[in-house]
Amino acid sequence: MGKNTTFPKRRQGLVAAAVAVAAAVAVAATTIPAAAAGGHGTTGATILAASLRGANEVPVAGGPAAGDKDGAALEFIKVEGDKVSVAVTWHGTGRPTMLHIHQGAKGTNGGVKIDFSRLIGKKARRHSLTGSVKVDDPALLDALKSDPGSFYANLHTAAFPGGAVRGQLHKVTVAAFDFRDALHNFQASVVKGRQIYECKPAATGGYAFAQRDVRALLGGGIRHSFVAPNSGTPQWVAPDGSAVTGAVLTKTPNGDGNIPELDLKATQSGKHRGLLAGTAEILRLNTVGGVAPAGTCTPGAVVGVPYHADYVFLQR
Repeated sequence: MGKNTTFPKRRQGLVAAAVAVAAAVAVAATTIPAAAAGGHGTTGATILAASLRGANEVPVAGGPAAGDKDGAALEFIKVEGDKVSVAVTWHGTGRPTMLHIHQGAKGTNGGVKIDFSRLIGKKARRHSLTGSVKVDDPALLDALKSDPGSFYANLHTAAFPGGAVRGQLHKVTVAAFDFRDALHNFQASVVKGRQIYECKPAATGGYAFAQRDVRALLGGGIRHSFVAPNSGTPQWVAPDGSAVTGAVLTKTPNGDGNIPELDLKATQSGKHRGLLAGTAEILRLNTVGGVAPAGTCTPGAVVGVPYHADYVFLQR
């Protein structure tokens, strides 16, 4: 996990230098061409995003093969009226045989609620698909808009008929991109990263580890840290000098032993042109590890806890 980087065609020129840097440190940064998403803009619509991984699939005992460990996908959903549009790009897994939205919490399987499979033969390109279907169930559409986290997207392939990759849906709250440009957004995964904690006085007395910094290298050579230790302000800096800082909008628990998933508002802090220029919102998804050590500690001690995550960079 953590070495897939999904970049759209429009940004390939921007990431060329980043990919060269990544190659120098043995990082796999994969370029996936985008397609112009069908449909209209986002006025009055709800936009959702999902980062799909094989590890998120929940195999059924005795059931068909599920969970492609090499696969990854980035998917966007737009709900507008009775039309639900999809824009998805995938890497490391086969061409989809089925593409669904299911209702079910993380770690559980649920029934298919929206089926995009009929679009595959008509709309699928080499590594992407865009299109729309009509849904005649107002209650379902309302639930999808109001509680997207209780739904997940998944993609099936011939090799993994039980589901190749899967991801819970998250609402896009700040970015206002036209859905026709949905695949101009991109995802970069942690190649090597640590959450940095320092032993400090605790509010309840004694000492405990509290966040000091983060040090991570993402696909494409993006460096992730705090603006300054103990500042609490995360930043992402691309090799081309474009950069953003983030302010947390929401936190979503992601199981014991894993740091929470985040939705962050992004503010430009680097060059106005480049890979990260135009980023308005960042989603930290599919988190693994990174939790601060529990118990007492020696004042001033600093520890780094390994973690993985997928970061989705959403444009204005």
